[in-house]
Amino acid sequence: MKRYAFEGSPILNSIAQGFSFAFLLVGPLVFGLLGKPTEMGLSILAGALSLAFSNIDKISKFKGAGFEAEMREKVGAIIAKEAEPEKSDSTHGLTGKAYGLDESTEKVVKALGNSQYTWRTVSGIGQESGLSKNEIARALHWLNLNNLVVKTDSKANANWGLSEDGRNLYNQIAATAVANA
Repeated sequence: MKRYAFEGSPILNSIAQGFSFAFLLVGPLVFGLLGKPTEMGLSILAGALSLAFSNIDKISKFKGAGFEAEMREKVGAIIAKEAEPEKSDSTHGLTGKAYGLDESTEKVVKALGNSQYTWRTVSGIGQESGLSKNEIARALHWLNLNNLVVKTDSKANANWGLSEDGRNLYNQIAATAVANA
């Protein structure tokens, strides 16, 4: 699925990067010779941002000039939560990935998946799962190592959400619980 105009076309992407680089060099030079420092600074900023966004598929975190972007994993977690799960019978047969979950890790996955919130704090997970902070930290560490959760840091604390694979695992757990009920 195409996400942006230049995806899949390295020639067009190279041309766009060339124009951005030329703009980054020529714009400030022209405005500098004309004695317009404000326009010179703006053209440097515009050129730098255009180069950064022409490589957006390679960027997971970008920070500079008061602008910060760390998008790929965060948007993926939100999309995974809001997307309709596949209508397959996951309670029978073999699946592509199998995870040996212990009880506390399964409770953490359920707390992350069951919630009305996409992002959960450790204390929120603890309230819903009834686990201690140490048990939750151990489970989140294991889930993170297996790319089943996504972590985002805020000023106060860390927030956790299920990745796309984590959401699929939660859907399998929920389907198994319904089938066994």
